Amino acid sequence: MNQSKLIIFSQRILNITFVLLFLSSVSMADGFSIVIPKPVSAKKLTGHFALTQKTVISINNTQSELVKLAENFARILRPATGYKLPVVYSPRTNSIKLTIDKKQQYGNEGYILNITDNGISLIAKTTTGLFRGTQTLRQMLGAKIEASTQQKGPWNISKGHVVDYPRMAYRGFMLDVARHFYSVAEVKILLDQMALYKFNVFHFHLTDDQGWRIEIPGWPKLTTVGSRSGVNQTDCQSCFYTLKEFDEIIAYAEERHISVIPEIDTPGHVRAAMASYPDELYCDGEAPDWPYTSMKVQISSLCFSNPKIYEFFNDVIATIAPRINSDYIHVGGDETPKWVKHEDYQTFMLKAKAIIAKHNKKMIGWTDDLGSVKGLDSDVIGQHWAIDAVCCETTLSVVAQGGKILMSPANKTYLSLKYNEKSPFGGSFAGYNNTQNGYNWDPATIAPGVKEKDIIGIEAALWGERIKSLADAHYMIFPRLMSLSEVGWTPQKDRDWDEFKHRLGSHGPRLRELGINYYRSPLVPWR
Repeated sequence: MNQSKLIIFSQRILNITFVLLFLSSVSMADGFSIVIPKPVSAKKLTGHFALTQKTVISINNTQSELVKLAENFARILRPATGYKLPVVYSPRTNSIKLTIDKKQQYGNEGYILNITDNGISLIAKTTTGLFRGTQTLRQMLGAKIEASTQQKGPWNISKGHVVDYPRMAYRGFMLDVARHFYSVAEVKILLDQMALYKFNVFHFHLTDDQGWRIEIPGWPKLTTVGSRSGVNQTDCQSCFYTLKEFDEIIAYAEERHISVIPEIDTPGHVRAAMASYPDELYCDGEAPDWPYTSMKVQISSLCFSNPKIYEFFNDVIATIAPRINSDYIHVGGDETPKWVKHEDYQTFMLKAKAIIAKHNKKMIGWTDDLGSVKGLDSDVIGQHWAIDAVCCETTLSVVAQGGKILMSPANKTYLSLKYNEKSPFGGSFAGYNNTQNGYNWDPATIAPGVKEKDIIGIEAALWGERIKSLADAHYMIFPRLMSLSEVGWTPQKDRDWDEFKHRLGSHGPRLRELGINYYRSPLVPWR
C-alpha cells in the first residue's frame, strides 16, 4: 500500500472510530445526551434506574387531570415494554412518581427530574409541567419505546438530575389545511409529534382562497360549496371538519397540553367564502371562478360596503371561540389585494378585533398588513414572517402600540421551503431552508428594534400548496421542526449546531419507529 492510500485508509478508520465512539457515548448516557430540546440543566450520575415488571406510576393526589396524565403516560410505555405500569396513589420504591408542587419555581411548563437507583421523581407546578417532563423521560428510554409491539429490554435510564423550563412561552406549529386537507386522524398524528418535542401551540389555518374547512351553522354553503376545492383539487369530498370533529381535535390537543389557535383568514384570502355566498360577501354579487386551485395570492377581499360581512364574521367567531382552549383567534389580515383602500382595511380590522373581544378572545394577525393599523392596543399579537425592511416597520408598529411579536421569519421557519435545490418539492421564494439554517438563528435578533421582551415566541409554518399527502408533510416537517423546538425552548447561550446535530442524528431510529418519512439531511450524522 503506497503512502497516499495509507493516509486515506487511516482517515477512514478514524472517521469510523469517531462515529462508534459517539454512538457508544449515547448508549452509555442512557438518554441524557439525546433529549430534544436540550434541557436547561442536566447532570448525569453513575448508575441507573431500571424499569421492570414491578414498576408503578405513582401520583401525589387524585385530581382527575393528574390521573389522566399518568394513565396516558403509562399507555405510551406499555406496548413496547410489555409491563402493566399501574397508576397508584401511594409512595413506593421502583416507581415513576409524578408530583404536583405549587411552590415549584420554574413556571407552569417547568419541571424537576430526579433519577435514582430506586425510582424516578418528576416534580412540577402544574400538570403541563409534568407532561413536558414525561416527554423527556420518553425520549430517554430510547427509540424502541415508540414501538407498538413488545420489545426486548432492558429499559434503563441513567441516574441524574434535570431542571428544565422553556425560554419562550409560545412554541407553535401552523398547519395549512385550506390548501391541502388533512383528516382528523392525520391531525392527531401531527399533534402527537408536536407534543414529543414540547411544542405547545397548534395554529390551525382553517380558511383561505382555496378552501373553507370548518362547519358554521347558519352558513351551510361554506362547507357544501367552499370546502370542495384545494390546490390541485377540484372535487374534494367531505374536506371539512364538522363541529363534532373540531371539538374532538381540541380535546386531543388539550390532553397533550397544546393550545389550538384557529385562523379565519380575513379580509383577504376569502375566495372560498365568497364563492359560497356571493350576494353577502362579494361586492358585485357575481361569484368568483370556482373551484380555485391556483397558488396565486392577493386575489380576493370581502366587500367593505356591505355590512353583512360583519354579521358573517361574528357568526364564525361565535361558533369557534367557545370551543377552543386558547385565548387567541388568528385573523390572517395579510396579502389583501392592491385595490383595497387602507381606510377600509383599518376599519375592518378594528371591528374584527372588537368582535373577537366580545367573544372573550384576543387577536393575532400577520404583521406585514396588520402593523399598518392604528389603535390595536397591547392585547394584540403580530406574527412576523417577512424578511425585508418593510416587514420590520410594520412589526415595530405593533410593538409601539404595546403588542407582542410572534417570530416566524420565512427563511428560518417556513417548512414549505425546499431544503436545497435538489428537493423534490417545496418553494423557494425566501431561499432554501436546510436543517442547520432552521437551527442557527436567535429570535431576539431578527427584527432590528424588536427585543426579547417584545417576543412571545416562535412558530414553524407548513403551507399546503405543494403537499399531497401526510408523507409529504412529514418530509418537509422533519427534522426541521426538531431544530425549531430547541430555538424556542433552550437558552440561546446553550445552543450549538455542532453539538445539536449529533443529538438530532440519534433520533433517526425514533423517527423511523414512529413511521415518519423524514428528510435524511446530509448535514446530520444519522444513526
